[in-house]
Amino acid sequence: MRLQVEFQDVHRLSDGQVKHSSEVFYAGSVWKVSVQAFNDEDPQGRRTLGLFLHRRKAEITDPLRKVHMYVDSREKVTARYQLICPSKREVMVFGSFKQTGTLLPKAPKGWGWRSALLFDELDDLLQNGALRIAAVVQLV
Repeated sequence: MRLQVEFQDVHRLSDGQVKHSSEVFYAGSVWKVSVQAFNDEDPQGRRTLGLFLHRRKAEITDPLRKVHMYVDSREKVTARYQLICPSKREVMVFGSFKQTGTLLPKAPKGWGWRSALLFDELDDLLQNGALRIAAVVQLV
C-alpha cells in the first residue's frame, strides 16, 4: 500500500496537538498517518513533530452489502513500512523494508517517531505551506 498525505499548517500546531490524514482501506485494515507536536521530547528542549502510522481493524457495518470484503481481524499485525518526507535538500525516510518487520500495536495506538522532525527545520520540508508524507506498507 502507498498512501500519500498532505498536512497544512503543521508549523502552527501547539504542544500535544495532532492532525490526522483520512483513512485508507488496505489488506483488511484501515490505515492513516498523523503528525503531533511535542515540546518535551528533545533533550535540548527543541520543539519536535512526531510522525505516526496507525492501523485498526476494518469494520463492516452494512450487512446488506453484496460485495465480499476481506477483514483482517487480528488485533496486532507485523509490517514493514516507510514514512517518506520530501524536503528541499533531501528525502527523509523513516523505517525500512530490510527489517524483518515491526509489530504494530493495536488501535488506538500508532507506531512512529515522536521526535522525527524539528520545527526549526520545517521550512525545508514544507511545499506550498504543506508537509507531504508518503506511507508505504507491506504486511509480513
